[in-house]
Amino acid sequence: MTKNVPHIQADLMNQIAVGDKAALEQLYRVLSPRLYGIILRMVRRRDWAEEILHDTFIQIWQSANYYDDKRSEPHIWLSHIARNRAIDFLRKHENRSCSVDEISEAEAGFQTPLPADASHAEARRLQHCMAHLPSEQRQSISLAYYRGLSQSEIALSMSQPEGTVKSWIRRALTHLRECIGI
Repeated sequence: MTKNVPHIQADLMNQIAVGDKAALEQLYRVLSPRLYGIILRMVRRRDWAEEILHDTFIQIWQSANYYDDKRSEPHIWLSHIARNRAIDFLRKHENRSCSVDEISEAEAGFQTPLPADASHAEARRLQHCMAHLPSEQRQSISLAYYRGLSQSEIALSMSQPEGTVKSWIRRALTHLRECIGI
């Protein structure tokens, strides 16, 4: 991602905060494919993903004034909104226990090769860091962030105590922060 893109997106967020519908439309055109992809990977149904994406942009419109560009880049903040909307939706609509195949699939999502262009440098770095985690930590992180499961749901899915899963996730996040340089 070029250095200007976060600034342009931050400007759009500021315009949305004061009620600029054209800025929301422009942000939608730029970021909806990315947000839709995040949501679709989590809910695995196009109709649900479309509904959640719609709800996500309604929430963006309503809460744009809470965005702080000093805390994160817009695409990260918006990704969190999309992810949280998907998690809320899943908790209302589906049984959250995962099979072994779904655990493997979630983990594989972080191992899929990415294009080599500069816009994917951060994602490639994250993939590299994820590859160096112990398998149980990688699976826990994958289920939490790729499938949107809570720690208790991960513990149930992996047949492990909840405290163990919490420790794995905490250690994995610490490793990822150090590896990525946050």
